Amino acid sequence: MIKSGKDTEEPDKEDLSYEERNKLLWSLRSDFAWAGKKIPESVEIDGKEYRLRDLVRKLGEAESIDPDEAADIRVLIPKLRARAKADEELLETEELTKAEAEALYEEATGLLRAAMELKDRLEGKGGKKKRR
Repeated sequence: MIKSGKDTEEPDKEDLSYEERNKLLWSLRSDFAWAGKKIPESVEIDGKEYRLRDLVRKLGEAESIDPDEAADIRVLIPKLRARAKADEELLETEELTKAEAEALYEEATGLLRAAMELKDRLEGKGGKKKRR
């Protein structure tokens, strides 16, 4: 095999080690893995695109939530968690490069954060403070 002038693999193509995999899985499975993580701009689930950042922002700014929209969000939250769980399973079982593993980790933690933010907003936590 002819190398392209480098004797080592590029960092984004380097295979994920056992230790690195376990570190990512441990972090992902911790209680607050999602804390401080970035919510994905959008995600496609079951053929439908959800603009998560916009949805979370909109709910945070809303004085009240439309009952139909609240019902849709209640259906979306378990889908986000299931997608994060699927990412976790891929991270645990598939042969991945470091870059692929980190992308799965970031997506999973971002989806968990989105689920928590949406849940909190439905329960009236977070978002704009109500004036008294």
